[in-house]
Amino acid sequence: MTTAITTEKFTSHANTYLLYILLGLTAGIITRLSDFFEDDSLWSFSSIATLFGFWIVTVTLVIYFSHSNRNAAMNVLLYLLSMNLSFYLLKYILGFYVPRFSNDDFQWNLFMLYNVFAFVCSAISFVLYNWNKKNKWSSFLYALPISGLAAETIGVGIYLNEHQTFLFQFVFNVIGLLVLGGVFYRHAKNRGIYAVTLLIVTAIGYFGFYHPFL
Repeated sequence: MTTAITTEKFTSHANTYLLYILLGLTAGIITRLSDFFEDDSLWSFSSIATLFGFWIVTVTLVIYFSHSNRNAAMNVLLYLLSMNLSFYLLKYILGFYVPRFSNDDFQWNLFMLYNVFAFVCSAISFVLYNWNKKNKWSSFLYALPISGLAAETIGVGIYLNEHQTFLFQFVFNVIGLLVLGGVFYRHAKNRGIYAVTLLIVTAIGYFGFYHPFL
């Protein structure tokens, strides 16, 4: 009986990990193929991967649908490593056939840099999963990814108004902010802590990171 349960649990975890590998590979391919769109257009589809909104939303969803701290960390790690692999490998392959992607070699420096970033995000995901403990700290943790998304939404909104570009990123961020922000607000045990954290961290993120570049 114990062996059957263990086997079933292993199979379940293996299927989950395979799912996130496939999702990561797909995300990397889609974001790389978006480079075929025109640069600096109103919608800026070619810039999906250049800002943090897409990654904040998708990684937050990976954590949300995980089953434990370790599971969240592993899911995020596999998702980001797979995305990174397909993103840079596809650019290298396209470089042989499409002039705009031409390069002398595989971009090992960026590939390794974002692999390190994937491990950092995995460690952060391990901590963020503690929002399921439903204490005052969970309300604080719920607000962190939403704050990062809110800070970027403000920055992108201002940039959109001044330069008429990044409309897709702005719309995507707003939708993610409303949906995830609303879900996490309902889940937060202490909504006051959630709201205060959201305001403070959003202000820090915007003025500390985005405002200097606007």
